[in-house]
Amino acid sequence: MRRGFTLLESLISLALLSVLMVTLNSFLFSMSELWGEGRDRRLFDQHVRAATRQVRETFEAATLGPGATGVIMKLARTDDALDEARLSFHLPDAGRLADWPEAPLPDVDFTLHAEEGRGLILRWQSRLEIERDLNDVHETVLTPFVDRLSYDYYDPQLRRWTTEEEPKRNPSGSGLLQPARIRLHFARGALEAERTIDLPVRRTGISRP
Repeated sequence: MRRGFTLLESLISLALLSVLMVTLNSFLFSMSELWGEGRDRRLFDQHVRAATRQVRETFEAATLGPGATGVIMKLARTDDALDEARLSFHLPDAGRLADWPEAPLPDVDFTLHAEEGRGLILRWQSRLEIERDLNDVHETVLTPFVDRLSYDYYDPQLRRWTTEEEPKRNPSGSGLLQPARIRLHFARGALEAERTIDLPVRRTGISRP
């Protein structure tokens, strides 16, 4: 004869089922938290890669073609009428780096710097703009997540690298020393990353193949 569950057995089964459900819910909740944190890191890393690639490709473009200046460190005038050391370069065509208020113009001079609270910023102006000296310099924010730049210098005599938070001046007092590479410092909340970009040497040739 088939008998049913006793009251005690039913209570024990319900207790075990409750423990199993609580454990399962805790596991799923923990996994969702980990997945959310991992998603933020993946999106941040993806942004870091894209921004770094954009800067690297822009620097490469500044080394090609007749009249190319390459990427050089020089003093640039700021909105406060101060001279600050900034990476500077020239592009015949600004492309998507420039959001022109009117018709796009060629022969664009750029400077690059990082500003805390704003990000990695390109300042630019065409050499063909009318009343260039009187017009405001345009700006493009490449990424809001770069809070600072640092600069790597190589000493061939000592055979060692040094990293400086500010560009180095020539010991003779004339001009600035050219860094060999720069470091982009990315930060968003608790997420941080650093990427190194070599400053390419200016090359001869008519265009990119």
